Amino acid sequence: MIAMSDLIRVSLRQVVRQRGFGVMLSIALGITAFIVLAVLGREIRYKVGQDMVLMGGVNVIQVYMDDAQYPGQPDREFYPETIEALSQLPGVSLVSRNLRDSKPFSIRGTGERTLAVDFIGIDQYFAEVYSIDLVAGRQLDAADVDAHRRVCLLGRDAARNLFGGSEESIGKLLFLEQDVFEVVGVVSGVMLGSWSQGGFLPYTTMADRNWGRGKVRRLFIRAIGWEDVPPLVKVIPQVVREHQSAPYIVVQTQEDQLKRIKTTFMWVEALLWLGIAASLMLGGFGIWYGTFAAVRARTREVGLKKAMGGSDVDILAQFLAEALCKSVAGGILGIVIGCALVEIGSLSLGTGISYSLLFASSIGSIVFSAVIGIAGGLYPAVQASRMDVVTALRFE
Repeated sequence: MIAMSDLIRVSLRQVVRQRGFGVMLSIALGITAFIVLAVLGREIRYKVGQDMVLMGGVNVIQVYMDDAQYPGQPDREFYPETIEALSQLPGVSLVSRNLRDSKPFSIRGTGERTLAVDFIGIDQYFAEVYSIDLVAGRQLDAADVDAHRRVCLLGRDAARNLFGGSEESIGKLLFLEQDVFEVVGVVSGVMLGSWSQGGFLPYTTMADRNWGRGKVRRLFIRAIGWEDVPPLVKVIPQVVREHQSAPYIVVQTQEDQLKRIKTTFMWVEALLWLGIAASLMLGGFGIWYGTFAAVRARTREVGLKKAMGGSDVDILAQFLAEALCKSVAGGILGIVIGCALVEIGSLSLGTGISYSLLFASSIGSIVFSAVIGIAGGLYPAVQASRMDVVTALRFE
């Protein structure tokens, strides 16, 4: 029986001679991708998903009172305690108040131009909920809302139509009925849509003047991720009705876009895992083919070892050990590269690392690499161990 130390030494020497670096690299790439996806897959999915979500607005849920559609119903609004309860729900990032109904005004701009501009009442969280970009000036803040200030924001299209540009609009005074409002900011954003041609006032200021019917009848709820939207849609009406009367509450989402994003992520994730499987299978086939080639090239060597007293188990162990060395070496290389990429990825994403998951993934990778080596090298090794001595010695 060959000693274990001699077996490992001879196997490593044969691996170097055979130069099976392509096989080891294929296994290493598969193991690297597996470790990165296993440890950082959730964070990567979340970060990439957020960019897609914010562009489509699928994680923004509109909740409003639809009492106006039913004659005889009182004009209900959302109570502060209801809004607070909604903001505490798991999966909720922000809740923004809105008066829902807009208020149109005729505004005189530069060059005696008069345009009709619709204004809606918002709070300080609206910009973050709707991912609104600041083009010039500043956003509305809590002080503007709490102090009921006479300030406003203009959409970029409205600012251009009225005053020729965003920077030119800052500081302009708008006469809205009997009051004068100062333009403090110009905003833009993919999700604004037609609101880019309108304006925004503190909802408290609009409520004081009974503009937009003067009540908070719509909420914009931003979910942390698109995966949080379906459970929130189910629980929001229950929470609202626990704190107030809301027989005709409506919860609205971008359901079609949400389905498309889910489908996209499903296919992307499936393709990534298929790529990992293909890389590892390629490594396994490489080991299978390489071991067969080694057996054929060393047929006379096998015959000599058997003639000198070598057992079938010794021959089997030698070729199987060579296959294992290739696969495990590729697995170790993949673990080293994978751990380095996980560290870099965590810094880039600004997230922590689950070292227990990293350790488990590394151990699993070593085991899986060994399985690939055994699966790829077992059959050729068995064939070598069953060779007839005379036939092997006569092989040319």
